[in-house]
Amino acid sequence: MANKTSQQSKSERAQALMREQQRRERLRNLLVVGAVVVAIAIIAVVMVVVQSNKDKTGEAIDPGGTPNNLTGTYNVVIGKSSAPTTIKLYEDLQCPICKSFEQVAGSQVQEAIADGRAKVDYHMVAFLDRSSTTNYSSRALNAAMAVLSTAGPDAFLKFHTLAYANQPAEGSAGVPDSTLIDWAVQAGANKAQVTPLINGNVYHQWVLNATDQMSRDHVNGTPTIYINGKLQGGSPPSPAVATQAVLAALK
Repeated sequence: MANKTSQQSKSERAQALMREQQRRERLRNLLVVGAVVVAIAIIAVVMVVVQSNKDKTGEAIDPGGTPNNLTGTYNVVIGKSSAPTTIKLYEDLQCPICKSFEQVAGSQVQEAIADGRAKVDYHMVAFLDRSSTTNYSSRALNAAMAVLSTAGPDAFLKFHTLAYANQPAEGSAGVPDSTLIDWAVQAGANKAQVTPLINGNVYHQWVLNATDQMSRDHVNGTPTIYINGKLQGGSPPSPAVATQAVLAALK
């Protein structure tokens, strides 16, 4: 009887130990799961904060942060309102294909503007900051807007030509703000007026919002070209075909 009682006692103690071990295992698992959940939550919050700090698209533009002499919110039309042909361009000053378009058709476009055969609706954007180590794309567009704002559309067009003629190689540092200021002055801007606008990156938020508007316009790349409202070069557009369409329209 004593042996039986002893065996029962051992069995009960073993079962008690097993139950305690199972309880501890459950507690440990709950703690691990809880820690993982907390870690995931912290990571999610950090990611949201980082993203919100990085993505400033769509934020309100400070007073003085919108360029003067725009035609619409994010564009400038250059040429006579009576011109029979309207060319709508989405361009990035760092875009090498935009540079090719400028090399092939730029002079013909400007001649057509001058003699009243065409007007050009420029939608300048800056989504190629990744192609330089100094955010050249957005800095160059800020400079172009500084020229437009202080010296008008004709000076903007000259800066546009200078920027493509001197476009930095992809992956390079681009050019410093001091060079952008030199180009602005060559285009006809007053140095004292454009220098603080360029050095201060005053139109940066406008540049971000203008670039975002390109996506809202369902435009996914540059150059994208419309002639009298019709997309040129197919979908996705072929820049070579679109360029030839522009040249044909300007004959």
